[in-house]
Amino acid sequence: MRKNSTNGLMTLNFWRMCAANLLLFVSVYMLFPVLSFVMPERLGISFPQAGSMFLVFAAAMFAVGPFHAYLCDEYKRKNVLLYSTLAMLAATAGYAFADSYIKLLLLALVQGGCFGLATTAGITVAIDITTSARRSAGNMVYAWSARLGMLIGAGIGILLYDLYGFRTVVYLAIAVGVLSMYFTSRVYVAFRAPIGMKLCSLDRFLLPRAWVPALNMLLIAFVPGVLLPLLYVGDYTAFLTLGVLVLLTIPFTRMFVKLSHHCQRGTGNTTCYLAMETGLLAGLATACRLSDAYLLYHAAGVAAMLALFFFVLLTYPYYKRKKVR
Repeated sequence: MRKNSTNGLMTLNFWRMCAANLLLFVSVYMLFPVLSFVMPERLGISFPQAGSMFLVFAAAMFAVGPFHAYLCDEYKRKNVLLYSTLAMLAATAGYAFADSYIKLLLLALVQGGCFGLATTAGITVAIDITTSARRSAGNMVYAWSARLGMLIGAGIGILLYDLYGFRTVVYLAIAVGVLSMYFTSRVYVAFRAPIGMKLCSLDRFLLPRAWVPALNMLLIAFVPGVLLPLLYVGDYTAFLTLGVLVLLTIPFTRMFVKLSHHCQRGTGNTTCYLAMETGLLAGLATACRLSDAYLLYHAAGVAAMLALFFFVLLTYPYYKRKKVR
């Protein structure tokens, strides 16, 4: 199989990138539901304090975004993906040794920023190795690999914690991340001369014209996010809602892609991913603050109804009016 086919989508390089993306999300989501209930016990902090780490994580993802285009232009975008993943895994290892609330927040800051760089750089690489005619389909398949990784990661994390404890989850999350780096390193990316991007730019990061479906996606992702900690007590409803989120990935990614112009499809995918991650993290932070199963279900139900009405009354009419392809 050629390194970079000019005809098809499912090239060896593209499959390697999808595998790397899936494993990257497995690595991160193995820890998310576990951290929400382990850290209060380990550090002697309140559940709302533990939940604040997810807000720090989300803020860090957005903070590094404006520098992404410059970094991928100035340096090899595959290297940006590899080195940011490596730094993210170093922060992941730190969770096993964190002994204070401040250190927990610092680890979340580093992990969130590096995860944001890694995922956006990964989208750039996946688009660059895909021919122009197949990039819309490529966006959807690549996005689906991430959502599947979330589902697998959350399940494995809870199972491993129940069987072997917290440190085993951390160490396996690192091992999965290293495997993701291996697949990335095996991807051939053709050289592209720098075009002189500004240090700070929203290019390849946020698609302003997709703000309505982005808010809708945030509301949808909030539902499984707020239910994830219930996995700890054996309530697997969160898996059902995560499964629904995986199923919604394809139609929503298609919506974001069709709202973007020809050179913005990767930006549309990134915007969809950021909205989804923000919703999940906001849900986790809310769950840590509420800490009651009845209240969590109530919050999830309200968010689900709002998301449905938002789609019918705002998102779909906006999409039909604004789509460009």
